[in-house]
Amino acid sequence: MTSILKVDSIQNAAGTAAATINTGGFFIPKLNIVQTVKTDTFSDNPNSGWIDITGLSVAITPTLSTSKVLVQIDICGGGLNAVNVAHFRLMRGSTVIYAGSAAGNRSLGFGGAIALDGNVTPATSGTFIDAPSTTSAVTYKIQTNSNGTVYINRSSNDADDARRLRGVSSLTVTEIAG
Repeated sequence: MTSILKVDSIQNAAGTAAATINTGGFFIPKLNIVQTVKTDTFSDNPNSGWIDITGLSVAITPTLSTSKVLVQIDICGGGLNAVNVAHFRLMRGSTVIYAGSAAGNRSLGFGGAIALDGNVTPATSGTFIDAPSTTSAVTYKIQTNSNGTVYINRSSNDADDARRLRGVSSLTVTEIAG
């Protein structure tokens, strides 16, 4: 005789539902999911220093100190041209957690986005699994750096016609029980 158990959700002892995904027979509970979606525009000239992108930060309070946090990044925007490339990095509080390795005077981040002309709004994405080892609130944010102006959710030539895109960016964090 074969038995199959099918459920829509599994609850923990506190009675709160934990969404699950089946990964080859193992259930991995997702304990918290928090997302921020930025639909407005942002432009700034960081003058070769890292700055926060307004509206691309999110706080999560892990349920377990052993939990992992899956961070998914989707940025619509970039620098003005090949000379003024926008770089991005992921921060946990004031600590850089997703960026390249140090090498001379190079900028350390992920994704260099360039608008090759004033009509294009490029996209950059990233995925990172963090282990914050805490049950206190953790804030994740995206910073940008460029030696020129950075444009988020818009092209540098933001004229009102169909060739110019107004985009959307998001930062999603998911606590996964570890």
